[in-house]
Amino acid sequence: MINKVEKEYQLYFGLRSIQKKLDGVESIYDHFNLNGETLEFCFQKESDLPQEIRDNITLAYQEIFLATKSI
Repeated sequence: MINKVEKEYQLYFGLRSIQKKLDGVESIYDHFNLNGETLEFCFQKESDLPQEIRDNITLAYQEIFLATKSI
């Protein structure tokens, strides 16, 4: 599910990587942490993701790990 969100925004990540003068393309996974033991989820403090992408990641997390469905 998270990979699907990243694919939808791959142009965004490519352009942001160029703007930031990064050596590689930034990944959606660079912006949040998911603890494999506790399944706690949080965005990194330095994450500059737009709210729309944050909302999609949060929704995917809730659907997968909290078993909630969007209406």
